[in-house]
Amino acid sequence: MQENESAVSFNIKNAAAYDELARKAVFGYDQLFVMALSLFAEDNIDNANVLVVGSGTGMELKTFGTLMQNWRITGVDPSEEMIKLSRAKVIEHNLNDRVLLHHGFVDSLPEGEQYDFSTLIFVLRFIQKVEDQKSLFSAIAKRLKPGGKFIIIDQYGDTDTEEFKTMFSSWKTFMKFSGSPMELVNKISRQALEKIFINEQQLQEALSEAGFEKIKCIYKSLIHGGWIAQKRF
Repeated sequence: MQENESAVSFNIKNAAAYDELARKAVFGYDQLFVMALSLFAEDNIDNANVLVVGSGTGMELKTFGTLMQNWRITGVDPSEEMIKLSRAKVIEHNLNDRVLLHHGFVDSLPEGEQYDFSTLIFVLRFIQKVEDQKSLFSAIAKRLKPGGKFIIIDQYGDTDTEEFKTMFSSWKTFMKFSGSPMELVNKISRQALEKIFINEQQLQEALSEAGFEKIKCIYKSLIHGGWIAQKRF
């Protein structure tokens, strides 16, 4: 099954406020992008080619582009509004010559372009069907060079367990202590429960099936987690 617009439901009415909301909802939000970059930088590729799937507000584009001045980056997003926000951040940080934005999906990227690294950060929750998630993983694997690294960060956990319920309650308290009014906390938490939560075992199986190996957890905080994988040689 190919990627398609019905597989992704990403509609943020006030997209410009997304980063600010995320900082109050995700522990270490800004540092996550630096962490991802630090993991990629271990490969010592001076002129890396990077694929950002779900470029959103352009956090990876800004972080990677400003800290790694020889890297080329392609940002893909199905939301025209998010592409506009990404473009604004690219212009603000003078990255036009090294960042390409593509309104669409991974499958619609030009054939033949191969990437050293790829990210999928706070995107997977919007892809409801497991088969569509697997299709996306396969599409990304197809675009990566052998040995290429892939990082996923998103909400995770088994929503039926007591452990999850405790973590979810603590997450709501974290948002409140971070300055969000309870009305907003409740709205964000309701929206989170309407989206997909990563099951770690199923994620590892799906990534392996798509051609990845050496899957490792790199981040866990309340209801959010992150993993890195490597495309098989």
